[in-house]
Amino acid sequence: MTFAETDLYEPVCRFLEEEGYRVQAEVKDCDIAAEKDGELIIVELKKSFQLKLVYQALDRQSLTEQVFVAIPRPQKGQREKSWKNMLKLLKRLEIGLLTVALDSPLKTVDVVLTPSDSLAWKNRKKRERLQVELENRQVSANTGGMNRRKIVTAYREKALHLCCILENREAITYGELREMGLEEKYMSILRSNVYHWFERVEKGVYRLSEEGRKALEERDYEKVVAYYRKSNEKEE
Repeated sequence: MTFAETDLYEPVCRFLEEEGYRVQAEVKDCDIAAEKDGELIIVELKKSFQLKLVYQALDRQSLTEQVFVAIPRPQKGQREKSWKNMLKLLKRLEIGLLTVALDSPLKTVDVVLTPSDSLAWKNRKKRERLQVELENRQVSANTGGMNRRKIVTAYREKALHLCCILENREAITYGELREMGLEEKYMSILRSNVYHWFERVEKGVYRLSEEGRKALEERDYEKVVAYYRKSNEKEE
């Protein structure tokens, strides 16, 4: 694991532990190996998507069908052709995908793809050797389950931040957002209202919509919402 990849390791490790997995790094050349109830998951980490990462994941499929790659979340969202092509390739190869919000103080992890039941041949002896080493290490265990989640892009995170700001206010103005030190992007999010989470009261004044209140209760966003609610409490 390189120095750059260690930025990804801690958030992914924490995420898996919260899901109830026993986690270790650098087990038999795997960046991360995790086990729960007999299920073995392997995660390979890279600061960008590249063929070397794909080759590593394909090699790990000889150990388990539950192989994931983890990369930083996309800066330009999910509409870029390169992102769609990457997803198409990973789906075809039955490789899972995790994204890590390295550009956010939350460092959240999203499950974008989960591997389907793989037909890849598995080397039983190699798997047994890996599991023996994993089981012989001292690890901690919780409870939970690994589920696919909506990817929280940087844009969506800022929109959720706005929802948290607005949930206890009747409305907010651009001027008030600037006084909070928020960048111009937040004003743009209110104007474009992509997710229909806001309502325009008058020019430059917005309030939270019913859709926005529902978004605050969505399980996929609970960590982001909890973070910004706590952050808002400290500022008040």
